[in-house]
Amino acid sequence: MIKEIIRDNAGNPVSVLLDYKEWIQIEQVLKQQKVRINPPENPLDWYALTESANSILNELIAYTGREQFSELKKEIPDQGRIEELLKLSEEIKAINRKSANFMDGDRLKQIIALYGPKLKKVNNGEQLV
Repeated sequence: MIKEIIRDNAGNPVSVLLDYKEWIQIEQVLKQQKVRINPPENPLDWYALTESANSILNELIAYTGREQFSELKKEIPDQGRIEELLKLSEEIKAINRKSANFMDGDRLKQIIALYGPKLKKVNNGEQLV
């Protein structure tokens, strides 16, 4: 029987050439089992997730800066609130700086799920800290 695995430049298998009789045997096995093949993620999905996550994080960074400035302008600033705002800002900046966060669609979804509701609160006029 003839069998040849065709690989891309990186050495990953991309295709297989089989003898017809061998293919018939494989086909019979596949008919007996339900096989699900997940299609690769759409690159536009990744782009939309990246833009959404970036927008959310940048809006929250801007919010913390505005709130810190507003607190500092008060006659008696609340130092605890300022520290909490700084802590939130640094947390978000650390996520924003780590490029690996923007390489994985699942990680982007986690970021959006965690920080999206916080931004929604800000947009509804609520304070986070």
